[in-house]
Amino acid sequence: MSPQSLANEATTLFTLPDVVLRANAVMDSPKGTSHELVRVIEADAGLAARVLRLANSILYGYFGRVESLTHALAIVGHKALRDLVLASAAVKTFTNIPAEFVDMDTYWDNSITCGVLAQQIARRLRLAESDALFISGLLHGVGRLVFYARRPHEYRTAIHLARNGDTDLAIAERAVFGFTYAELGAALLSAWGLPRRLCLVVEYQLAPEQAPAHQKEAALLHLANEMAARLAPCVKTREQPEPLTPGLVAFAAKLGLGQDDLEQLQLATLAASLEIIEIIHPNATTIY
Repeated sequence: MSPQSLANEATTLFTLPDVVLRANAVMDSPKGTSHELVRVIEADAGLAARVLRLANSILYGYFGRVESLTHALAIVGHKALRDLVLASAAVKTFTNIPAEFVDMDTYWDNSITCGVLAQQIARRLRLAESDALFISGLLHGVGRLVFYARRPHEYRTAIHLARNGDTDLAIAERAVFGFTYAELGAALLSAWGLPRRLCLVVEYQLAPEQAPAHQKEAALLHLANEMAARLAPCVKTREQPEPLTPGLVAFAAKLGLGQDDLEQLQLATLAASLEIIEIIHPNATTIY
């Protein structure tokens, strides 16, 4: 078994909505036009409304009012609009995940917080196409959803190994499957036809220094994931996050971020994440 074979198996269970596939086809076509892209999105009224709400959110920080998809396209650009469509559709794509492994409301809270953090960090570092990092954070953990849905028995073994051996779950995944959730998630994103940059960032999030390209983005995603795990529960409860650990501060320093930067990023993310959760996953906005 390989990440690719399991991902190909999972594509029959986790299929992107037709509107996302059509939007990708228009954008990937040399003859595709902005008008065609808007028409594709407008065909799904619910999706169009969510995309407009995202375009008007703190995530994009446009100082005005985006009132049409054509305007949204002009403001955020083609690539960001595709990301908004994908983000809006992703939550509905992953269904029937065994509840014994994960609470999906908590999962999406964490994933959306990770996405917002990844975007905020990328902007702080002035990386090109920083908005695309939101999708890498949002989808960073989809490999685990594939494990839960397609290999639940084997995954119980991985959990048992991690608990009894007091080791990281990703290490246990490699022991049981030969690969981790990061590699599996990247394989699924590749099977969906998503950009290679996105796939590489997700694949190497656990070992950024090994990435053949986009090492800084992979390290950024690793940092965002670690921070989101501590920050996500605070988004709804409004509690203060726990103090940053020395290890986290040291890792961030390698990216050129100081402790003050991290604290400011936390505040910005707390302000933005609840709004994005309400848009992308509106059924999970109850305060804990």
